[in-house]
Amino acid sequence: MTGGLEPERNFTVSIALTLQTQIALASVSGVSIGFALGLVGGGAGMLSVPLLLYFVKVDDPHVAIGTTAAAIALTALVNLVSYARAGLVRWRTGAVFAAAGVSGAFAGSRWSLHIDGGAVLLLLAAIVAVVAVLMFSRPPAALGAALEPAPPGSGFATAGAGVAVGGVAGFFGVSGGFLSVPALHFIARVPMLEAVASSLVSVVVFGGTTAANYAMAGKVSVPLALALVAGGIVGGQFGMRSAKAMAVKGPALRRIFAAMLLAIAAYIAYRSIG
Repeated sequence: MTGGLEPERNFTVSIALTLQTQIALASVSGVSIGFALGLVGGGAGMLSVPLLLYFVKVDDPHVAIGTTAAAIALTALVNLVSYARAGLVRWRTGAVFAAAGVSGAFAGSRWSLHIDGGAVLLLLAAIVAVVAVLMFSRPPAALGAALEPAPPGSGFATAGAGVAVGGVAGFFGVSGGFLSVPALHFIARVPMLEAVASSLVSVVVFGGTTAANYAMAGKVSVPLALALVAGGIVGGQFGMRSAKAMAVKGPALRRIFAAMLLAIAAYIAYRSIG
């Protein structure tokens, strides 16, 4: 009798050790994700999904997407508090952008659940690459801290951009910050560092909406999400300090943001095709 139970006991221990290993790896991943969120206010979702798939070894892309959404929302909330204490959040602009994007995030996340995970990742890589190229191609005069005042009616444009970004964030289960930051910077005329800080308002809202949809479909791993958040809190503090230090260097922060997105897009495409 004892001999017959031994294989089952060993199998149970093996599963437990695998989960423990995944949690540890997710914590390490969270440090990188939190640093990205603190540094550029976005792009972290694009970093999280491939890390969960290829580093933590999550089998289902949709579980990686749902878990990412939950973790990013919680991590962004912590970083948002830090930026708010520093007086860098444009609350009115960020709230308009986020509130308008809730419907987009809800619709996008519901749709994504019915699409093949590999196809979603390839689409994600293409969009991230386009945004990175656009960020790199801005004329040097547009990279400085000084911005022209927002034109009349820019509030409607900001709300429209929020709906579009919310839809993308919901569909891909990411933070949406990789689009929120340039949208707030170029449409709402918010300086780069404040755009990074203000984008976290939408990251929290979009991520929370998407995570709720995926959780109802059973596509969120709570232990892995909490591990990502724990690491993200640590990494976020270093990222925010780095962002403040680089803000005085003009285009440096934007170029780092664009380079990071381009590298992530190439890696997602490479692994998805492979």
